[in-house]
Amino acid sequence: MAEQEHGRGAVSAEHTRERRIVVKAPVSFEGKSGTGKGTTFNLSLNGCALESIAGVSMDATIKLSLHIPTDKKPVTVGRAKVTWTAGNDVGVEFLNMNETGKTRLRNYLDRLLKNSSPTRKS
Repeated sequence: MAEQEHGRGAVSAEHTRERRIVVKAPVSFEGKSGTGKGTTFNLSLNGCALESIAGVSMDATIKLSLHIPTDKKPVTVGRAKVTWTAGNDVGVEFLNMNETGKTRLRNYLDRLLKNSSPTRKS
């Protein structure tokens, strides 16, 4: 699998994207077609992948609330675009999030990385 490869070639393709972290966190969303709930299975500062039985259309724009376990109040993404769907799985790109939300999400992701980073040898 690519995530297990530590060669320089495998890393260079990921420089343009934020690192996605495996996270199971509740999420709720609303859009023109209604509301839904789901669970993230990976998360970055720029987007997430989630699983939901609510029907979400490709290219739909939704408002998203990420219920991160370290905060009582959810992180709100004012506008997110559905970039892919596969069965009950949905990929979402965050288009609009206020600075407070970005900071809270960045702090949460940083804590996860510190707690789960394996020791790397050169």
